[in-house]
Amino acid sequence: MKRYHFIIFFILIISLANSKPIYNEKQLRSLLYNHSKITKEFPTILGIHFYKNKEGRVLQLEFETDSINAETMILAMNSLAKVGQFSKTPLINFIVINHYNGSDIPISYKSSTDCAINYFVKNTITKRNWMKDCLSNSITQLEAQNWLEINFRE
Repeated sequence: MKRYHFIIFFILIISLANSKPIYNEKQLRSLLYNHSKITKEFPTILGIHFYKNKEGRVLQLEFETDSINAETMILAMNSLAKVGQFSKTPLINFIVINHYNGSDIPISYKSSTDCAINYFVKNTITKRNWMKDCLSNSITQLEAQNWLEINFRE
């Protein structure tokens, strides 16, 4: 009988050790803001938004820079993957919007959450595959404006 209790206790400990914490949207926003403060060269955050589109829940990070820099986009997407993996509500996409000086039109990038997490967190795909198969910067200005309107309503 003692052996049976030990096995159950051991399985319980293993499952608790392997479980990830899950956070609500308010907690994820806080984690992202804190992550940005301790990450060297992280851009100024203008907003962190959650909304639902036709595909599912989306986590969007808007930031401001002095110029366009692909490494800044990758840094922001990396942060979304590292924090977004702990979302209580399943997320379908990560979107980063780079507002930069000298332009009224921001640059936007989108990646599926699974793909971004597989690259940045789990390292199961290469950067090249992530950029080729998962990353899109073909988001039209009309879509970006619609997302901004949706975000202001939430």
